[in-house]
Amino acid sequence: MKSGGLLPAVNFKAILDAKDPVAAAQAVPRQDMYLALVSEGPEDALEVLPLLSSEQFVAIIDHEAWQDGRLSVYQAIRWLDLYKNLGPEQLYRRFRELDEEYQVALLNPFIEMVDEEAFETLAQEEQDKFTAMPCNTLWWRVKDGDEKVQEFVHSMISASIGEDAAYVYSLLGMAAMLPPNEQEALIKQFRDARLEEDGFVTKEESLSLFSRYDGEPLYRRWASNADQDQNKMVSTSDSPALFLDLVLAAASTSGQVDAVAVENLQRSFAYLANSVSSACNVAPDDVNGLSSLLQQVRFLVSYGLEVLADGDTAKGVEILFSEYPKTIFQFALSTVDAIRSEVISRLQAVNHQTAQRLDLFWKSGKYGAALWLIDREFLDVLGFEACEMVKGLFNRFPMVQDEIIELDHIKRAKFRPIATRQDFSTLLTSVRKIMGVDGKEVLQ
Repeated sequence: MKSGGLLPAVNFKAILDAKDPVAAAQAVPRQDMYLALVSEGPEDALEVLPLLSSEQFVAIIDHEAWQDGRLSVYQAIRWLDLYKNLGPEQLYRRFRELDEEYQVALLNPFIEMVDEEAFETLAQEEQDKFTAMPCNTLWWRVKDGDEKVQEFVHSMISASIGEDAAYVYSLLGMAAMLPPNEQEALIKQFRDARLEEDGFVTKEESLSLFSRYDGEPLYRRWASNADQDQNKMVSTSDSPALFLDLVLAAASTSGQVDAVAVENLQRSFAYLANSVSSACNVAPDDVNGLSSLLQQVRFLVSYGLEVLADGDTAKGVEILFSEYPKTIFQFALSTVDAIRSEVISRLQAVNHQTAQRLDLFWKSGKYGAALWLIDREFLDVLGFEACEMVKGLFNRFPMVQDEIIELDHIKRAKFRPIATRQDFSTLLTSVRKIMGVDGKEVLQ
């Protein structure tokens, strides 16, 4: 997974070659291990799977076994089947490490149990579908599910009986008797708490990261500490690299920070991406989505850092390892607010009521509604190119227009994220252009 070196890396080979591979594997934070396994492909990392701690394994199921807020048994089976292939004792051990509610919920839709009296009333064809428990007074069967589910349930129960028969009696009894989906709500509470520990937050908290932020105090604080030694100033205007990358490179070569600080910074960036994921409707198990989100976060933080440090990489190192990435991220977003306010002020002259609605949508974090409103109400007034530029400005992650292309006689706008001071300057110039150039108003 490419993310500009900001996603914590997990070296599976180093773990397997370590003096104590179990300790090396379990020292990796559970979220980092999950992302690495999914990125590598779990089938290609089978040697690492037995080394995981119970917390690391549960984190995998917390991410992978849910779809659209509901428990997905089939996705959980995919991972448990990997352990089944490693041996029955591995399957039993991992299944037992799940919350009891998980265990019951994964079997609940499929298990039916009958006692001796009920079994005797069944036709021979139905009896043949049941398997006797060791006591020969209870029988069970998989009442639903395709061949894969049937195979998994039989393998899991067979592996468990060999390890702890009393556990299987209790598990199957609960799975057969409890109402469907009763355990799912309980599991979700436990899962949400664990996800919160890993940096995933509620929708409301996630949206708050995009709310209005007063960046002036932060800007003044670092401006007042500006280094007067001009020899330390580094011009970045013509550099193809992001300012953030230059700062990270400077930090690694200057000895100003140690490896632990760099690792903590990497984790802070990953957690920031997790934190904004809910507002952007990116699910915790969407690894590609999270990686893309991390890139967006990285671009904005790089721009904000460049502004705060005024292009001085040495000062950038100081800021980056003093301030939370979340703070720099919010500061970067705040610099665009003034441009948004200018545009809304100008649009009020065209359609006051609609401009007020746009202002409300933006300030309440309803960016999708804001883009829809711009398209519907201002396309005819602004024209295609200017309208697309304004949409980029009011995107949740502000964008600057790159170019207008035409495919099959349909115009399309290409955008790039605001990642540098030059990008911000380009955006500001574009906005001022549609507001009026040389006294000639574009908006009528």
